[in-house]
Amino acid sequence: MSSLRRLASDTVWYGVSNIISRFANYLITPIHTKIFLPKEYAIIGDLYIYVTFLNVIYTFGTETSYFRYANDIDEKKIYNQNFTSLLLYSFLLSGLIITFSTPITNFLGYPNKEKYVIYLGLLMAVDTLLSLPFARVRQLKKNKLFGFAKLFNIGIYLFLNIFFLWFCNDIAQGKYLNFLQPIITPWFNTKDLIGYVFLAQLLANIPLFWLLRKEVFNYSFVWDKALVKKVFIYSYPITILGLAGTLNSVADRFFIKNYLPSHFGDREHLLGVYFACIKFSVFILVLIQGYRFAAEPFFFSKAKDKNAPELLAKAMEYFVIVACFSVLAVSLNIDWLKFLLLGKREYDAGLVIVPTFLFANVLLGVYYNLTAWFKISDKTYYGTYISLIGAIITIIGNLGLLPIFGILGSSIASLITYSSMAFLCYYWGQKFYPIPYNLIKILSYIALSAILVWIASQVQFESLWLSFFAKNTLNLIFLILVFFLERKTLLPLINKIRGRVSL
Repeated sequence: MSSLRRLASDTVWYGVSNIISRFANYLITPIHTKIFLPKEYAIIGDLYIYVTFLNVIYTFGTETSYFRYANDIDEKKIYNQNFTSLLLYSFLLSGLIITFSTPITNFLGYPNKEKYVIYLGLLMAVDTLLSLPFARVRQLKKNKLFGFAKLFNIGIYLFLNIFFLWFCNDIAQGKYLNFLQPIITPWFNTKDLIGYVFLAQLLANIPLFWLLRKEVFNYSFVWDKALVKKVFIYSYPITILGLAGTLNSVADRFFIKNYLPSHFGDREHLLGVYFACIKFSVFILVLIQGYRFAAEPFFFSKAKDKNAPELLAKAMEYFVIVACFSVLAVSLNIDWLKFLLLGKREYDAGLVIVPTFLFANVLLGVYYNLTAWFKISDKTYYGTYISLIGAIITIIGNLGLLPIFGILGSSIASLITYSSMAFLCYYWGQKFYPIPYNLIKILSYIALSAILVWIASQVQFESLWLSFFAKNTLNLIFLILVFFLERKTLLPLINKIRGRVSL
């Protein structure tokens, strides 16, 4: 239990920093949508999709391979070797991107916008070189430093967006503080603000080198051919896995934009509705990301522990409980949450996708839990197989379900994809690294939460307050049933906490 408490504590630290970071990112969205026209905002989103794919190639699984071998090989040696590899990757790839920025922008359909590609090329190099220091912070259990660095970064990014897009833009246009115009106008271009979004993120990331200076600068060049080969064999399936996973996460938007039948309505309008409503999944993604940050080094550190399978099984059970409660908390409170997250009521038509998309992300979190076996047992190529199968299901699911259900079809396709990936990962995992998951409990929690969400969807109240109390009664029912089923674990923990309080 002490190990699981440590995992829970780390998850809270990583999760809280992630929650605040994502919330701050959400605050940036209204800034962007107020300043940019939809076509301009689409350029930012489009280019960041390419960045998401390229980041997987840049990092090439070095974080996971570092966690894998930090406990078997000298930690400093594997860190130095992987950091050397990242230096070479980042300089080579970003050098090529910057050198060929003109043909790249022409190919993407953004001629004469080379600075966008240059900024993003530099940004990916900086992100890559910071990825391993952040991994080392997690390995060394410096979760407070990790959280502070992430919060500092998003704070600077938010400030720079306001500084460039509002302050500098307004001064350059002569709206106020005219005495500053001679300082701002020589370098600030009011007719092309998109580049400042990328520049803001690049500048916000650079101070992280100072915050993580002990990890960044406590480095010496290492090139061990045998170790490089070992890491490569371990990492390349993870890279393919990451690319396939990225495809799974963004393919729905591609298919809605290009293949949604016209009788459902305007594609671009519905894509905007879909984008807005999937933001409700941030509540689950925060949990998943916080848990992953804490769990990956935790699982590798416990890999040789004879009790590791039991720890993994119990961690999965607790993860599912929290994830299902989060789905209930969001789904049962959509009636008032929509006023906070959706600015206009035109977006409300997409709320039907929210519960399905939330459950899809729960299954994604279950899958991430299950991947521990092939990372620990060095069979990462199974992750490649599963991700490629998932990508195929994503494509077939969107093509088959969009014509029937509209944008709801994409969320159903995601649910089917992640369910299939979780099943395959469990099936193969039990052959090579058996873990005693309590499937009856896990599936019962998921099924119960799905039934409660369905019940809530069938009941409508004229009063928002009455709806709030009635629907959250279902949340209470879920918690009571969880307490009853987990009482053997929870009661000793409660008694222990009482004992500490009384002291």
